[in-house]
Amino acid sequence: MKRFLNVLWAALSSRALTPVVIGFFFLAYIVIAFFTEEALITLIGLTGHSLLLGMVVALLPLNAACRIVAEALRFRKGRRLLTRPETEPDPALFDEVVALDPSPAPSLADFQKRLAAAGYRSRMVGERLAAWRGVSLAPVRVVFLAAVFCLFAGILISVQGRVVSRQSIIEGEPLPTVTGNGGVVERITLQDGTGSILRKELIIKVGAGGQGGAREFGIYPPGLMDGAFVYPRYLGVAMEYQFSAPDLPLFRRAVVLPLYPPGREATEELSGSPYRITYVVERPEDGSDPYATGKFNLGFKLIKGGDVVLTGRVPGGGEFVRDGYRLAIPDARRMVVTDYVRDYGVILIWWAGFLFLFGILAWLPMRLLAPRREMFFTPDGGSVRGWSRSEGRGRKHAAIFHEILDLIATPRSAATQVEE
Repeated sequence: MKRFLNVLWAALSSRALTPVVIGFFFLAYIVIAFFTEEALITLIGLTGHSLLLGMVVALLPLNAACRIVAEALRFRKGRRLLTRPETEPDPALFDEVVALDPSPAPSLADFQKRLAAAGYRSRMVGERLAAWRGVSLAPVRVVFLAAVFCLFAGILISVQGRVVSRQSIIEGEPLPTVTGNGGVVERITLQDGTGSILRKELIIKVGAGGQGGAREFGIYPPGLMDGAFVYPRYLGVAMEYQFSAPDLPLFRRAVVLPLYPPGREATEELSGSPYRITYVVERPEDGSDPYATGKFNLGFKLIKGGDVVLTGRVPGGGEFVRDGYRLAIPDARRMVVTDYVRDYGVILIWWAGFLFLFGILAWLPMRLLAPRREMFFTPDGGSVRGWSRSEGRGRKHAAIFHEILDLIATPRSAATQVEE
């Protein structure tokens, strides 16, 4: 049983596990791409509905958590070497291990001055000489692994537990929420962006309601309402229209149509009749954005069966009358089709971003200015073992390490060698 647990721990804490899992899903993506153009969406859907695939994804944060534990244990073992003489160095912790058989055996304490001259602090721990300099990167590695854990745990939670509800936010109407107390949408504004990424800024201004006062929602970062993130997806027009024809009585209906940007068409079926109407928002001659101004001129085509029987233009708040046909649009307002996403994995993904940024900012100066370098010399009967590891500037550290080994191996007295 103990052997099985050791093998299991070695597998779960292996650096190769994450690349293997990612490679598995990449291969699955390639296979799915042969059968559908939406391979990524299909793969996410399969993973979200499959317990087996969900367990495979769970290996990613589990691997990061195990590696955090392994890194903490490695760091603890390294610290124990500096304080406890009975601690035996673990070869897996070191880059290089060298055994010497000097004759006569030198006193390791005699080499502390030489190490101090090279910038190393040293300590005799029992009969063992320990020398080190710089700052350990182990805490930074833990931060990176914590970022990886948050990233993959967030992805797992998002894939398995993400709930999306698509709603239409209409200017002048109550904000659609689960509780129904989100307030009234006072204004929807589209304007030129001031940032370097987004060319347009969308602002949804909501009046005071049950959510604690007036609020504004934009494209990014997403707002939060009733525990769900608010993601505007695309723009359109919410309108009420009235239509009548020689062979059709008055037909009234309120619809929301994705008619943005100008030139995009949307077709409305008149249920129970042979008619359908295709609408398009026309761009004004002055080049202004109708969504920014809130003034919509709607071009339309009236289709009966498969034939176009009438075309024309009608402004919001106006009507069109010809040959017994009448189309009136008493009201046309801005609308945003919005996804309410209940996804707690997003929070972990954000934390992963912060941790990655913090890790990079901490790692770079430590790696460049004060990398950790350690060496240990332990007597073993009549021989001496040297242990060395470095997290940076390894060539210079190796030169000093081998210089000390050469002094130990020289058959002259250690005191004379150090003085020279």
